[in-house]
Amino acid sequence: MKKISFSVQLLLYTVVFLAILVFVNLFAQQYHKRFDLTASKRYTLSPQSIKVLKNLKQEVKVIGFFASGTERNRAKDFLEQYAYYSKKFKYTFIDPDRHPLEAKKYNVTRYNTLVVMCGKKWEQVYELSEEKLTNAIIRVTRKETKTIYFLSGHGEHDINDTGKNGYSEFKTALTDKGFKVKSLLLVKGPNVPKDAALIVIAGPQKGLFKREVKCLKNYLKKGGHLLFLLDPETGEALKGLLHAEGIILQDDIIVDKMSRLFGGDYLIPVIVRYAPDHPITKDFKLACFFPLARSVKVAAKLPKDIKAKIIAWTSENAWGETDITHLKMANQAVFDKKDDVPGPVPVAAAAWSEQKTGFKIVVVGDSDFINNTYLNLSGNKDLALNIISWLTAEKDLISIPSKKTATKPLVLSHTQAMVMFWVPVVVIPLTILILGLILYIRRRRL
Repeated sequence: MKKISFSVQLLLYTVVFLAILVFVNLFAQQYHKRFDLTASKRYTLSPQSIKVLKNLKQEVKVIGFFASGTERNRAKDFLEQYAYYSKKFKYTFIDPDRHPLEAKKYNVTRYNTLVVMCGKKWEQVYELSEEKLTNAIIRVTRKETKTIYFLSGHGEHDINDTGKNGYSEFKTALTDKGFKVKSLLLVKGPNVPKDAALIVIAGPQKGLFKREVKCLKNYLKKGGHLLFLLDPETGEALKGLLHAEGIILQDDIIVDKMSRLFGGDYLIPVIVRYAPDHPITKDFKLACFFPLARSVKVAAKLPKDIKAKIIAWTSENAWGETDITHLKMANQAVFDKKDDVPGPVPVAAAAWSEQKTGFKIVVVGDSDFINNTYLNLSGNKDLALNIISWLTAEKDLISIPSKKTATKPLVLSHTQAMVMFWVPVVVIPLTILILGLILYIRRRRL
């Protein structure tokens, strides 16, 4: 009877113990708590990101296009931080090699890409950055849709043209980002539309009328955003407007012998250098190709409350050829130290006002790099979308400083170092050896 009673008690204790384990596990799944014990709180989201997640009204889904490995594990840990603060944040992973159709569906062309989706809106994030992922969530969940206008009426690239010089593919890329894209015939109306988040002047072949230039100036005064894509020998009517904001158009054509290495023409300069401290080109490392481009530069003396800087350059092998007539007639060019612009040649510049309602301008010395022929060549599309993102940046986007891992080196005194050496290396092994010998001798005597 005692044996039966003991067996029953043991079974009962085992059942109760297992029940407690199941209950604790279920409770932990429903009401789990994370603790970040690192000094820099590197595994804890910022208060801004937590606020965004807790205020989510719609479900946000993130698809990580990662192959299996360390990067995928890092991404999982990173996304788990977001999922912890909101049940409306979901994530999954897809191997782009095993599921190429899914990658094509979201225009994923590189590994380690995050696609952030909400409803019909989605956009890509290329690095595991809290600032970039949180801002992507803000953009895809906002209700209003920003409108980008492309100026027309002067021979500009047509956003509906599917030919090799058209901008139809770039228009698709912008609509995929959640923008409305429209043409703007400024000749008809006296003012810029009130819903204009950005106006793009893309390769005008004819000069703008004075009234149109004045209209653009007034738009800037009200805090407008402009993107100028101006090819060589164009844009004369816009030089005064740009110079007043600190950017100067150069009268040259960029020649780059390095283009031959990529199988291109020497009038298609390769853009390989970028400003590391500007939001457009920070961490940007892709080469871009600008067919038939001109150089731009920043004025030596800038107007009050205006900042301007070069954001992209060619390699040192290129130069700005100022003798355009000879270049066209002879179809060859030789660098002239006296008149030509030496490489690296600046090809893109940004200017902005430091006032609260300040304007933003980006000037690129080429308009063909985002046409249907060149848009998907190397980093052209990425650079163009970075420019658009900066120019249309919303006020509700947040800035989150990167977290640095604090290093605390262990510095030992001479005595401590000797102890750390002698105790584990000599004393402990010697003690074990002596004890072993003593036991061996005692057993031999027995």
